[in-house]
Amino acid sequence: MKLYYAPFACSMAAHIAWREAGLDVVMLRVDWRNKRGPDGGELSSINPMAQLPTLVLHDGTVLTENAAVLPYLADRAPKRAGVAQATSTKHYELLRWLGFVGAEVHKKVLHGVFDPKSPPAVREHSRECADRPLGVLAKHLEQRETLLCDDFSVADAYLVWALMITPHAGISLEPYPALRRYLQVHSVRASVASAIAFERAERARDSHSAPGAPGA
Repeated sequence: MKLYYAPFACSMAAHIAWREAGLDVVMLRVDWRNKRGPDGGELSSINPMAQLPTLVLHDGTVLTENAAVLPYLADRAPKRAGVAQATSTKHYELLRWLGFVGAEVHKKVLHGVFDPKSPPAVREHSRECADRPLGVLAKHLEQRETLLCDDFSVADAYLVWALMITPHAGISLEPYPALRRYLQVHSVRASVASAIAFERAERARDSHSAPGAPGA
């Protein structure tokens, strides 16, 4: 498999997920300024939306959108960590939290702030939208370590990325001690720490990267 990514873009969730699952994935860096891959080809030739993550499977099938890419990677895990049978309640809880992080935090808040085409008023409105979903997440995580029972899932990989990026959007996590604790605990998890170290080293090679910009 091949994962198109940009350092600290939303593709980091998929990066964490494949490391957590112990999969063999080739990382292909995208220059986010011109949306071109390492071979100079346009990302739009693979993904018409030119967004991340973009995952190319062994048979050439292209998967896009975290809502599809993350469960696919989880299903490839030897022990199916954090995933359950499609008929179980836990499966739908996974879809619930993937949808929540994707819609309420990533798209509604982070995308509006980091989109270079967003006017100042849109960016401010996006920041104002953060309190409600962050409050819901904080309450949910007050007495638990992960979003789903006691298992670290791909939904957690997505949320860890989002919370890591949130302060760079000008949104403080100080009012949400449960979220700060959650991020601190999972930032040292092997899969997360390895992904962060890898992408930090990649970013260091390019001092012109935009800090914390979401990729989709």
